[in-house]
Amino acid sequence: MSVLSKSEPFSAFPHNISRHIRYVFSDLDDTITTHGRLLPETYQAVCDLTQAGIKVIVVTGGPGGWCDCIARMWPVFAVVGESGSFYMHKDSFSKRILTREFVLQIEREAYIKRLSELKGSVLRRFPGICLSSDQFSRIFDLAIEIDSICDPKEIGNCDRFTEVVEYLIDQGLTVKTSSIHINAHWGNWDKLSSTRAMIRELMNKELEDIVEESAFIGDSLNDETMFEFFKHTVGVSNIANFESSLVHRPKWVTNADRGAGFAEFANILLS
Repeated sequence: MSVLSKSEPFSAFPHNISRHIRYVFSDLDDTITTHGRLLPETYQAVCDLTQAGIKVIVVTGGPGGWCDCIARMWPVFAVVGESGSFYMHKDSFSKRILTREFVLQIEREAYIKRLSELKGSVLRRFPGICLSSDQFSRIFDLAIEIDSICDPKEIGNCDRFTEVVEYLIDQGLTVKTSSIHINAHWGNWDKLSSTRAMIRELMNKELEDIVEESAFIGDSLNDETMFEFFKHTVGVSNIANFESSLVHRPKWVTNADRGAGFAEFANILLS
């Protein structure tokens, strides 16, 4: 949907649309967080959206350990994690965290063993490469620190980055790039497909049914399927780092970057 030559400033977001937004889907890294930190004003923005009756759904490449904490402690409706490998939510009756995994239970043990073998082969093949420091809390996803390969802003011109991605693809993995990580997994899910399943299974609706009442905010290449699908799409200003590589761009862009951009988005939406 959002194939644009230029995004508009979010300050121009139409009031007649903002009044009807009931769902906010958001990336996490460098969209809600700021260089790995959660700013007080950003967390307050999440709280304010929820207090206003808007369901906040975090859709991230982040690991299972983070997602459990977010689903348990943040005022959010659900969390889609590890680029769509699963979603988590807090059951309203039992208050327990429930997880829907998109790897079949019968395949789970073999999948995790295969992932462990992949980690070793990647580290041997590409000396100096670093896995994400949160890799220990990931279930189905391999995450590689982009800055251990090249400057994240230069990935389009980095031969070593291309070599790593091509190697992962040759192993049959689906590869996505965030602002900080190369994320790779076996399986045909992504942020959008798992968000669809989550809405269907938790709300008994199709994502198309609520698209007019929804907004998505993100910052990087792995958000592109979401930018393509949703009508009301927003980028925090640091998305400019990936502008030349994006085919599907957000319709609006905040003035501020990262978590401050998310807070700006929430404040304008609620005003």
